[in-house]
Amino acid sequence: MEYINDFMYFVIRPVDNEKNIYCSGVNLTKFAPITKGRHRLGQNPALKGLQTLNNHIRAIIIEKKATPETVKNFFCQHIKPVNEDLWYTESFLIHNYSHELGEQIKKFAPFELLRKMFRAMLINENIPENLSPHELQKYLYFLVDKYKS
Repeated sequence: MEYINDFMYFVIRPVDNEKNIYCSGVNLTKFAPITKGRHRLGQNPALKGLQTLNNHIRAIIIEKKATPETVKNFFCQHIKPVNEDLWYTESFLIHNYSHELGEQIKKFAPFELLRKMFRAMLINENIPENLSPHELQKYLYFLVDKYKS
């Protein structure tokens, strides 16, 4: 499962026959024009949004009878689409992963991340659902232009 654009990524890949690695990241540099000045010091909504989202993803995984496992790893280092930017990333293992679980996460994660961020920043934007990574990227670049100043 992959959902990757310039602003964020959500990827699940096999590690071996028994477990998969879940990798997620937000591009703090790309989101800066949208988040800048719309949060408290040290409370970046993109970073906090991803942390909160990943707790929600873990709950979904458990609900679907799979098991998340916290690990320190470097499996996700190569996923970042734009290397010169500052990224915040998180990862964990999933035991008993299924394709259906991956598809549910793919449909949920990008859009829920934005909902969490926009609520924290008190931005009232209608987030289009079910966009491809490229379509969502285009929408986010539109918001960058709208909110930069």
